[in-house]
Amino acid sequence: MCAGAFVWARVGRVVYGCRDAKAGACGSALDLSNVKGFNHSFKVTGGVLEPECREVLRSFFRKKRD
Repeated sequence: MCAGAFVWARVGRVVYGCRDAKAGACGSALDLSNVKGFNHSFKVTGGVLEPECREVLRSFFRKKRD
């Protein structure tokens, strides 16, 4: 859903911290950033501060489960 929004909004670059190996669509599970059939492509930079981002996500979901 987010990758589609990037195409529709003609976003030029996406930067994210933590990869989603199961459902990520910007270079993790699949890559929709440069599909030939789309009328727009965008650059992706992933894994920025990944250990820190991973810990923020883990902490958030740990609290949600408690």
